[in-house]
Amino acid sequence: MLKKLTKLLKTLSPDGANSTLAVHEMANQETPELITTDQQQLGEVYAKALLGVGEKSGSTEDLISELKSVNQAVAELPKLSSTLKAPQIGTEQKTALIEKAFAGKTSQPMMNFLKVIVQKDRFDCLPAVAVAAQQMHDQMSGRIQATLLTAEQVDEKTRGEIADQLSKKLGKQVELNAEVDPSIIGGVVVRVGDTVYDSSVAGQLKQVRAKAMKKASDVIREQLNRFTNEN
Repeated sequence: MLKKLTKLLKTLSPDGANSTLAVHEMANQETPELITTDQQQLGEVYAKALLGVGEKSGSTEDLISELKSVNQAVAELPKLSSTLKAPQIGTEQKTALIEKAFAGKTSQPMMNFLKVIVQKDRFDCLPAVAVAAQQMHDQMSGRIQATLLTAEQVDEKTRGEIADQLSKKLGKQVELNAEVDPSIIGGVVVRVGDTVYDSSVAGQLKQVRAKAMKKASDVIREQLNRFTNEN
């Protein structure tokens, strides 16, 4: 596993470009919820405010962790999510629902923050706030998030070695999240920021199929051109 990643890292240029591997934009990946441009912009505003609270109290990382947990909990409860986003439901009802759902489960600063976005009727921005808060904090701390996809689970030692190699290659401290996806068959897929570097067996097979289809298409086009010219 480590040898495969080492080979992958050698193919990456300093600016993240990769001429030998398929590069996919994150927008083409399946995401739990689509974040609109408006939500992204507002998410950055609210995230900045939340980080400001965290900096003053020295609890930035705790607040980000809490925010992720709340966001995940809401995502797993569609009825709660839709109720908190519904424009026809009053602010007082939503605030009461927030207190009932999260009282004793979050810190007071997080509870206050959730009430603010409910009162502003922008609870739909919560996923965007979570993403923006993590990105802003990573940028300020000189860190970057990365995800390692493998067909089988990797142990802690291997994951640590991979994170170290990525950190050296990218020049930033890498927070590596390891995920298992049997569909890639073998090899590794590394997601860094908005870019995916794919050296999985499934990815290589996809490239082979794409090249074969292009070659077949070129042959058909050439035959059609010859037929047209002859007649």
